Amino acid sequence: MKVLLILTVSCITLTLCHGACFLRTPELVMQDGKFVDPNGCIDPYDKSKHNLESEWNTANCQRCECNSKGELQCCSRYGGIAVAEGCKAVADPDTCTYKFYKADDPSTPCPGM
Repeated sequence: MKVLLILTVSCITLTLCHGACFLRTPELVMQDGKFVDPNGCIDPYDKSKHNLESEWNTANCQRCECNSKGELQCCSRYGGIAVAEGCKAVADPDTCTYKFYKADDPSTPCPGM
């Protein structure tokens, strides 16, 4: 029973750690009384249209992909764990990366980061 509990907690933790993605299914469109296949995806941030089987980066540091079914999947480009002892992580929207600064002096970058 302990093993099942540990596995359940581990799966939930893993899901939360990698939960920076979302998937949207295409809206059904009817033309002339018939449902038609989607011909692309709409960027959820800037509403631009993208072709099927294309990938792009958004201004919100997301990597999006429109698959052949018109499903849209976007994931954070920051990635990784933003924890370093004695340091504070700050998201840099220009590079979509974390920059680390000393926790007690936010103007000083952490060494080796």
